[in-house]
Amino acid sequence: MKKIIFSLFFLISFFSLWGQSHISQQSHQDNVNKLLPAIKSDYERSFFSAGEDGFVIKWAEDNQGEHYQFSEVGIRLIALSPNGNDIAIYETDGGSVNKVSVWDWRTFTRKYQKKFSDSITSLAYSSKGNYLIIGTATVDGAVFVKTNGWQIVEKIKSNTGIVNYIHTSKTERTCVLYSPSGTLAYYDMQNGKLKHEKFSIIKGLSQLVMYNDDKFLAGVKDNQIYIINAFKGNTLTAINANNPILLSRENDSNLYYLEFDGKNNYELKLIENLENNTVSNPRIVKNFRGPRANAQITVGIKDGNNIYLGNKTGAVYKTDSDPSTVTQILDESIVTKNIYSKIYGMIPYDEDFLFLTSNALYKSSYDSGIVDKIMSTNGETQITKLKENNIILWSKGSGNPVVRVDLDKKTSQNIFTPKNSIQSLKMSSVGEKEYLIEIESNSIVNLYDLENKTFKQVYAGAGIQDAILVNNGLMYIAKSAATNPKTPILTVNIETGETVPLNVKGNVAYALSTDGTIIYGINLISDDSGRNTYVFSYNTSTKQMTNILKFSDEDSGAFTYLNGKNLYTNIGRNKIYCYNISTKKRFAYNRTASIPQTMCQNGNRVVILNQNGSISWCTPTDAKLTADWYLTVDEQWYEF
Repeated sequence: MKKIIFSLFFLISFFSLWGQSHISQQSHQDNVNKLLPAIKSDYERSFFSAGEDGFVIKWAEDNQGEHYQFSEVGIRLIALSPNGNDIAIYETDGGSVNKVSVWDWRTFTRKYQKKFSDSITSLAYSSKGNYLIIGTATVDGAVFVKTNGWQIVEKIKSNTGIVNYIHTSKTERTCVLYSPSGTLAYYDMQNGKLKHEKFSIIKGLSQLVMYNDDKFLAGVKDNQIYIINAFKGNTLTAINANNPILLSRENDSNLYYLEFDGKNNYELKLIENLENNTVSNPRIVKNFRGPRANAQITVGIKDGNNIYLGNKTGAVYKTDSDPSTVTQILDESIVTKNIYSKIYGMIPYDEDFLFLTSNALYKSSYDSGIVDKIMSTNGETQITKLKENNIILWSKGSGNPVVRVDLDKKTSQNIFTPKNSIQSLKMSSVGEKEYLIEIESNSIVNLYDLENKTFKQVYAGAGIQDAILVNNGLMYIAKSAATNPKTPILTVNIETGETVPLNVKGNVAYALSTDGTIIYGINLISDDSGRNTYVFSYNTSTKQMTNILKFSDEDSGAFTYLNGKNLYTNIGRNKIYCYNISTKKRFAYNRTASIPQTMCQNGNRVVILNQNGSISWCTPTDAKLTADWYLTVDEQWYEF
């Protein structure tokens, strides 16, 4: 075997302008995690919503939302700078991904980013905006970032421990922190020292807010609302409440909250302040009929007289705190609408393209703009192209049958049912023979002969990522190098089953594509220089590997797509890059409001599928987007 050669051509950087937003009433695609009023002005009263779909949306008074996707994973926390423009977000997958970043909302450019090894428990700006304060689930506790220069500074001289609520005084001279271990502590931000003894209060409180000129601290635990004298640390009251959502903010005098009975009944309640630093019993302000448990309200916030709510399915509502004896219907207060049909998959088809939604297959093109419904489908989310006007429909991550569709006859048949959930399925050919390569549960590679209708297992092992056939009749399998054999790529002879590991450096390879002789893919390498992700080419004849693009971080989910001399990839997961194999030149397509997920090309038309189900039209020679289209629920294209 010849020596593997690495040569680096391009280093990819991602600190330039990200893209442009979209304006619509479309809802989030998943749970609404956070709501936050925007800075008020004489002409605007807007608010932000952040969701598990990675989007932040700024809603105007006319119910039109400015949408932008900052992350592929959920955004759990957001904070708005007092300057009214910079927005800080915490994005996490609930595991290894924990990032805090700051963005300029006007240009969607990133001003700051920091990765954390542990989860973030709170996120807030100081009252004047001089500091971004990040609470972490570690003994180190709060991290203070000075917004002038974005340097971490030591504002507190001792470790605060885990804190899940941080609030500063209006002068920024005092910082108060609550720890779920049951302590409330005040620190002098001038000298970093504790101002007096820590108060021992109720442990494990969530939804914390200080209000009434910072006199009271309210929080929730086990379906009870606790109100605590923030100056003395004593509990003023504990109120039973079903699934309460605290709505009031730091500038409120009284405490408003929403209570939910688990069916579809909601009550807006108020706890008023009384003399001598006491509070009243709760009273009902108004009643609502709203979404049931599978779409229940999960988050809410009060802004003056306005109340904003979000639910599990991504809907956002806007109501008010005016008392009423009439039960109101929350659906009549809804801001969002589901006006688009999400596109899950697409392939070139003659001079057009095929687009797959959750219930139908459509044919269309940029030039015609006509939506032609080919047939109804049964919930499949992926589409694979075959020869002779046939396609394969299947669903990633499920054990549902794999379906072959004859587009001429408009007929379909199940060709096999996987034993486990399908991780990937692609068509690959050797000469005139067509095969389906199917990977199940990251551990089994199967080969389905489309002509003979035979199905056999080719390889079994842990950590399998991808597989592809080349003209020499060998299957190349990309995998984790942590499993035997200790290599990210190996070959399997599909006739004899002989397995040969390649002498390739890397931790894990994936996203393979080929012209029959050259294999392109992505390789993650972790060494003394850090964790880097490479787009590579591997010549199966000379056994030479060459690195083409480098991303100076880990990217475990990018793709490659080969069309003629153009190699496309979304390494970095922010933009799609077009790399010309012959000229070794590359450019990046401008991105739209949503992060690009995959793409395909037909002639001189490039179409990008974005994560929110929209598509972007481009050409293979120009970085500019020609148009952004959404498929509406009434089967028409809507263009931004």
